[in-house]
Amino acid sequence: MRQKMKKLLSAETSLRGLFRKLHRDEDGSIIIFSLMMFVLILWFGGMAVDLMRFETTRAKLQGTLDRAVLAAADLDQVLPPAEVCADYFEKAGMSQFLDTCTVDQGINYRVVTAVADAEMPLFFYDLPSVFSSPFSAELSSLTVSGTSTAEERVTDVEVSLVLDVSSSMDQNNRIQNLRPAARDFVSTVLANNTNAPKGLITISIVPYSAVVNPGPQLEPHFPNVNRVHEHSMCLLFDASEFTSTALDLNGSYNHVAHFGYNGYGNSVSENPWCFAGTRNAIIPHTTDEDRLHTAIENLHAFGNTAIDMGVKWGVALLDPSTRSIITDLAGTANSGVPAIASGRPENFGQSDVLKILVLMTDGQNTSQWDLVEPFKTGLSFVWYDLDSDTQPLQDAAQNGWSVQYRGFHTKNNHWDDRFYWNGQSNNSRFRSYPMGFSNRSEYITARTNSQGNVLTVGQGPTYQNSVRNASWQELFAIHFTSRVNDAVLRDALNARALPYRSGISGRPDFIDPDYALNYSIVNGNQANARLSAICDAARNEGVVIYTVAFEAPTGGQEALRDCASTPSHYFDVAGTDISDAFSAIASDIRALKLTR
Repeated sequence: MRQKMKKLLSAETSLRGLFRKLHRDEDGSIIIFSLMMFVLILWFGGMAVDLMRFETTRAKLQGTLDRAVLAAADLDQVLPPAEVCADYFEKAGMSQFLDTCTVDQGINYRVVTAVADAEMPLFFYDLPSVFSSPFSAELSSLTVSGTSTAEERVTDVEVSLVLDVSSSMDQNNRIQNLRPAARDFVSTVLANNTNAPKGLITISIVPYSAVVNPGPQLEPHFPNVNRVHEHSMCLLFDASEFTSTALDLNGSYNHVAHFGYNGYGNSVSENPWCFAGTRNAIIPHTTDEDRLHTAIENLHAFGNTAIDMGVKWGVALLDPSTRSIITDLAGTANSGVPAIASGRPENFGQSDVLKILVLMTDGQNTSQWDLVEPFKTGLSFVWYDLDSDTQPLQDAAQNGWSVQYRGFHTKNNHWDDRFYWNGQSNNSRFRSYPMGFSNRSEYITARTNSQGNVLTVGQGPTYQNSVRNASWQELFAIHFTSRVNDAVLRDALNARALPYRSGISGRPDFIDPDYALNYSIVNGNQANARLSAICDAARNEGVVIYTVAFEAPTGGQEALRDCASTPSHYFDVAGTDISDAFSAIASDIRALKLTR
């Protein structure tokens, strides 16, 4: 027993010594600390890797979102927008991450919003739990979320398409190349008009040569035109009109005479200086694609070039001063102006209203012509013996013409009037009264008592037995300026009945076409100054101006560069490349933007 006790005491003493020795021994402590620091560094470094993985995933997800919604919102693509959105995610191998792709679209706009999220496990974030819970396989994760919205929106847009239809457009297939380019432009821009009441695009077409034909739709809205005939209604503008985009509907405007030049016979009506009716007429604010296409197909090339006149009318149709015209036409049968366009042109300066002027020319400004007095409004010395008061002068028989050759300056005393009767024998062709009257007394009584009846503006008076003293305007409306002498006055001229201007052989006094026509009521330099002024006024009002020089000479190129909003808004093209220019302009109008 005592022996066992000694052994126990000895063992106890040995253990105490061992514990005291181990307590004092510090070998290995630095290894433990190093292991702990390594774990911490691995943990923090791993967390950085996880964060980098997160950012990489987020960037890829957001990039795919942005590309998908941009493509889906493009109004040019014809696939369902939601399918386009899903296809982008499929191609990126991220289909499982796409949550929703919503589409809102209507007139002139499409908005696509896509939402995606991805669950990303964190490989290093839970590293400490390996020591505390070594048998747990669960890992923490982060959710990568993204949202993107793309919008292509053409808000309220008013477009004036100003097209050169001068004679040179008949050369080198220019008008043939213009037609498909202009048609495609119209179709591309109007394709954004759908069925929602958000935004509206209207297009006006302004064909121009040396003049602009307002057409029968606009004509009644100008009550104070100094009309000289009833054939057509091209207006003349003073230089002051080009310093403002506005058009004074109640202003007093002079009227371009109805005449033709450089032709033969009685075919002035085919190519008059100002076209009548709907030929080359303005098409105001319409959404009717077929109507615009028809107008483009029917463009007729003729005359000089007055770019300033085309731009003046094009800008006026973007100016609120013409709102009463469009509002009056809106919804009216056969006007082409939709009811929804009532109130256009809208005010300048609105952030949601875009006003565009697209100008094309193949030339440069030339002279603008008109008849001058007394040939524009005065009475001629040609008389017609008509079958009826309403018989057109061009249908009157030539042996029914009488030409006054004396008594021009005694309007209140007609006893000295003398007439040459066309088609009569030598003994009876010189008379004291015009053909159609029975005798001189009958003629004198009719003239003295002012019994003549004027049927229409620009006509001369018609007396008893349907005898008409034609106006000069009537003569130039049915005979080319170069043919008035030969066609109407030939026999009287050959018979030496008419007086001659001194020093000019073979030309009767004040019938010389070079005298009847003023060949430079506005010359090219003046037109350039007016064009620069109206373009400047339009730009100051926020109108975006695109210009297309279509095989134009240097003068035309310079004028269009000066008119364009910026150098990038100017196009210089030839041949079928005009289609590329119009296509680029149409795409620019519908510029796509990423909103967030």
